Amino acid sequence: MRLAQEIRTQRLVLRPLALQDCRFFVRLLGNADTRRYLGGPVSRQHAMRRFWEYLSLPDGAAAWLVCRAADAQSLGMVELGRHKDGADTEVSYQFDPAVWGHGYAREAVGAVVAEALCTGALKRVIAETQTANGASCRLLEQLGMVAITRVQRFGAEQVIYAKTARKGPV
Repeated sequence: MRLAQEIRTQRLVLRPLALQDCRFFVRLLGNADTRRYLGGPVSRQHAMRRFWEYLSLPDGAAAWLVCRAADAQSLGMVELGRHKDGADTEVSYQFDPAVWGHGYAREAVGAVVAEALCTGALKRVIAETQTANGASCRLLEQLGMVAITRVQRFGAEQVIYAKTARKGPV
């Protein structure tokens, strides 16, 4: 999967994680609100281990730190990686609760999905979220993703959304 290292939108810059992002990353993964539907906050030690993993992702995976273009403030993360089913590529995201409600997640996730599908890097992108996470469900639906199935996983009902590349010119 060949994707752009940096993706720009009207308000955002999505770029690879760098060493200077460690503090933000650890804070994001330790935030109870951010992680409410993602298994809860993780310890500093676990977050540090995951940070180092993100610095050298395997083929078929990509992650971007999302920054506001105007002031380079770190807002969240978006990643593409192998889904639990082993067959699909999943988009996932986490944003600082201080910036929720401003459309940054929708803009960033939309840009990553468009990059993956419009460049031909992927034919389909899926996303999995708890049905209880209404905000995430709405975001995915606003991006044109369609609910394709529901599963019980991690002790809760999950809904899996999909978006497929259009045939012909995009």
